[in-house]
Amino acid sequence: MPPVMSLPLGDRLRRWLAGGSVSLLGGGLLVVPLYDIWDDITDLSWSIAPTLIENAPFLLLASGLAVGGIWLIRTDWETRQVTTVARRTLLTAAAVVVLLGLAMALQLHVLGRLKPVVLALDGMLVGAAASFALSISTVRSNIFRQQISHHRELNDRLEDLYEAVNELASATDRAETYEILEDTIAGVAPATPFRVVVDGETVIEHGREANATDPARDVETVPIGERGAIELQGGSLERHERSTLQLFGSYVDETIQRVEREERLRDERNLLEFVNRTLRHDLIGDISLVEARLGMLDRNADFEDDSNEDHLAVALDRTQEMEEFVQTMRTYMRSVLNDDHDLQTVALGPVVDEQTEAIEETHPHVEVERGRVPEAPVRADDLFHRVLANLFENAVEHNRSSTPRIRIDGERDGEVVRLRVADNGPGISESRRESIFAQEERGTDSDGTGFGLYLVKDIVEGYGGSVSVHENDPRGAVFELELPVAGRG
Repeated sequence: MPPVMSLPLGDRLRRWLAGGSVSLLGGGLLVVPLYDIWDDITDLSWSIAPTLIENAPFLLLASGLAVGGIWLIRTDWETRQVTTVARRTLLTAAAVVVLLGLAMALQLHVLGRLKPVVLALDGMLVGAAASFALSISTVRSNIFRQQISHHRELNDRLEDLYEAVNELASATDRAETYEILEDTIAGVAPATPFRVVVDGETVIEHGREANATDPARDVETVPIGERGAIELQGGSLERHERSTLQLFGSYVDETIQRVEREERLRDERNLLEFVNRTLRHDLIGDISLVEARLGMLDRNADFEDDSNEDHLAVALDRTQEMEEFVQTMRTYMRSVLNDDHDLQTVALGPVVDEQTEAIEETHPHVEVERGRVPEAPVRADDLFHRVLANLFENAVEHNRSSTPRIRIDGERDGEVVRLRVADNGPGISESRRESIFAQEERGTDSDGTGFGLYLVKDIVEGYGGSVSVHENDPRGAVFELELPVAGRG
């Protein structure tokens, strides 16, 4: 608070008026004990000591008011607070004067004289009532301040909860999740012992010994989804504390589920990396060795029985197909494991032509019709040719028609290219059109190096596209690929 003289003129005048009024009231009331002292000495012939003792408290009170008014002027309180004190003091004094004046006027009018004892008791009653009102005002003011403090504390706890939720979003394992949970509960319910149980296991013990129980104390339970609960020992939670912990418990449940999913993904990723290393270092080498030895036999060995040459040729073909399939799976796993896997611009026409020639060469009895295929390049990678090969093989393998037919066509629709592979086979029932893309649907009787419709769907969706199957007219099935055009914004 700045010095009084440095305040604006309006504030100075209000302070002087407020403090001066209190000082004037004290000076005016000082006349009462001084008059009583003079009257006791002159009219009642009292000695000065007894009358001073009698009036000393009143002299001190009146002097205190006079000095208090000056103190109000000079205090570092705000002007608003100074005027509030002065206003309440003057109003209380005025109320006392009015009430006692009313009592004195009634006594003089009715009795023709004053009754000092009654006036003294009336003064005591007025003082008691004023003290009661002042006490009520003070208590209500304290309650209001406590409510403000309580709401501020609640807001602080809600802010802590919000920060804790943000921390949960970045938690990478259960230990970190439980550490955040413990700190949050300790903040919401301070000085309260608690434990946290998840999946039947106690994961947090706070403020008490492990496995300690106290049947004499109540236990408040807050659920963590369906995984467990927070058990707080002693007393009951307030409504806002319970709702806060229930909300936070749901976040903890979601975080634990997310952490478990991420742990499973890490385990699956580690397994894929192990399989990829095994394919690269062991299986590819063994297949190459077998292929080389079979090639040596094919070049150098003479068989008396021609069927043995057929067996050798089949073995070589299958070995080459195995090597091609393993290489394809390595490429697929590399794209899955590589977080920064970049797609390339792939020209659609040449890949369709390549796979059309391959299916015609492998299955000369199949009629392959190539319709119009968009020239727009698509976003894909070196697995795209295997996607088309798998769809072509799938159209042939399950086709029991006397003359199997395949038709390939498509069109561009804005920033999407649609490519269709249609056949005249038995078709796919509507109830199975979703399940054929499931991971377990790859048949054991498939020929060639196809790797299943599940991987076709997974790879195409990795391009940002989709694959679906529809009924062909008049019979058969149509597999439709939707692929994003390369270079779109």
